[in-house]
Amino acid sequence: RIAADENLHMTFYRNICGAALDLAPDQAIAAIHRILTNFQMPGAEMPNFRRNAVMIAKYGIYDLRQHLEEVVRPVLKKWRIFERNDFSGVGEKYREELATFLEDLERQTLKFEESRDRALARDAARGKKLTP
Repeated sequence: RIAADENLHMTFYRNICGAALDLAPDQAIAAIHRILTNFQMPGAEMPNFRRNAVMIAKYGIYDLRQHLEEVVRPVLKKWRIFERNDFSGVGEKYREELATFLEDLERQTLKFEESRDRALARDAARGKKLTP
């Protein structure tokens, strides 16, 4: 039930943002840019959040790759962010900055995956099981 509700929320907000892009493309891309480049996971300010987030990612529950491939890229594709031709100069600037942001996020993702794989290999060499 919770997953179904969350999916409905995502669909609603994705569609609202898509309509905003059609009505006011420059303002909408500015908002998308602000949200994506400043996003933090809920709970990021909680004690031990970083340690717990690393464990969650290490054990494949949720990580940067999933965030990039299952959240960010699909909505940008749905909105045709990189195919649109209705941005003015300011909107185009935000789009270019988003492209750079995605490239940086991909680099961060690769770096994290390499680090995670080394940690998992060390754990396996020590005989540790994949349980948190």
